[in-house]
Amino acid sequence: MTVTTVPDSRAIYTRTPTYSWWVLLVSLLCFMTCFIGLNTVAVFGTVIQDDWGISATQLSLLTTASMVTFCVVPVFAGRWASRIGVKKIVVIGLLFNVVAGALIPVIGQSYAGLFVLRVLLGCCGGVMNASLATHASLWFPKNRRGFATGLLMGFLGVGFSITSFAGPLLLDTGMSWETASAWLTVVPSILCGALFVLTVKDFHKMRPGVASMDALVADPRGTQRPHSTRFDALAKPASLAEALRSSRVWWASLYGAGTAVTLYGLAYALPLFLEQDRGLSLLEASAMIGLTFMFKLVAAPIGGLMSDRLFRGERFQTNMIGAGLAGAMVIILPGVPSGTLTVYLCVMFLAASLYGGTYWAWAAELSQPQANYQTSGLIVTVSNVGAVLAAPVLGLIIDATGSATWAIVTIGVVGVLSIECARRSRL
Repeated sequence: MTVTTVPDSRAIYTRTPTYSWWVLLVSLLCFMTCFIGLNTVAVFGTVIQDDWGISATQLSLLTTASMVTFCVVPVFAGRWASRIGVKKIVVIGLLFNVVAGALIPVIGQSYAGLFVLRVLLGCCGGVMNASLATHASLWFPKNRRGFATGLLMGFLGVGFSITSFAGPLLLDTGMSWETASAWLTVVPSILCGALFVLTVKDFHKMRPGVASMDALVADPRGTQRPHSTRFDALAKPASLAEALRSSRVWWASLYGAGTAVTLYGLAYALPLFLEQDRGLSLLEASAMIGLTFMFKLVAAPIGGLMSDRLFRGERFQTNMIGAGLAGAMVIILPGVPSGTLTVYLCVMFLAASLYGGTYWAWAAELSQPQANYQTSGLIVTVSNVGAVLAAPVLGLIIDATGSATWAIVTIGVVGVLSIECARRSRL
């Protein structure tokens, strides 16, 4: 890492410091712990149903309990993070995980008790959503921020995979699902929390008065194009109140809600479409959808590279391309021949997930430093509204039409409409 010194004694790096990548890695590990805990009900679902004799609807409500706080908490957590700092807010978030996980073998043996603990688990995710990724994004200059946060977004799904892999292994050792859930939730939270507290520095406290790494890394010259400054002079909110009045923040938030409708809507309606409307078996549909996972994994870093390099740190073009391409492909989906359906779905999900390479950069680039976390909380909360409403609204459409085809078309239309939201965000 090469460093030069300038008259105001502020270090200017010629490239992104190695420590920035360490911050990203530890942040990713902390974020993943939330999803490890949240996925326990899905992994142990059949065991829980057999033990308690509950219906699939009752089981799904345990997931809904977490989603409610996951969606609502970010807007409040963003305000707390701006006041007490990212280290303390991350500790608070992981404490929700530790307390909820530790109590599963104690009070989680009843439906009501587990429901309450699932609410607490959702609080952890809500806190992390509002602060962790936004803080990590500050450690990267504009021409690296998209790729870095794209890696963060792309690999979050690994947390779900860890639970799916480790859960059955723990049951095979003779553990009950309650004890296995506690181990999967508590141990990673303690280890990753300690790693974060001991090794990660709060950017704003370490560099008071500095908005982000943009001020500390020299603009690339020579063969590389300098990053865009086209939107730098636009007004940026300095508080949650100002963020609530910012049209750019709202357009970005609505775009986030649109992408949530696309991804969560497809997660709900696509299996029904493939099985009921296209006549595939459950095994065939599951295998086809499962193949899209790797494409979703790499899409976020690709989207980040596009916005960093091709568009010189501007985000809205990548968002427009992702929304437009995915929306059009979803609308056309009902007419795609069966022989090309698998490849088509992989490309469609790649397009729909491109936004992941820009998402966590929005707050840092739309607001002033003192409002970064509050703006992030607002964006995440509005985005999550789309996630929560997607399945119920699409369910009503399926019930009314007797087919999942119109639900699929609706998802595509929302994607196409999101193009304008991306354009107006001027990111």
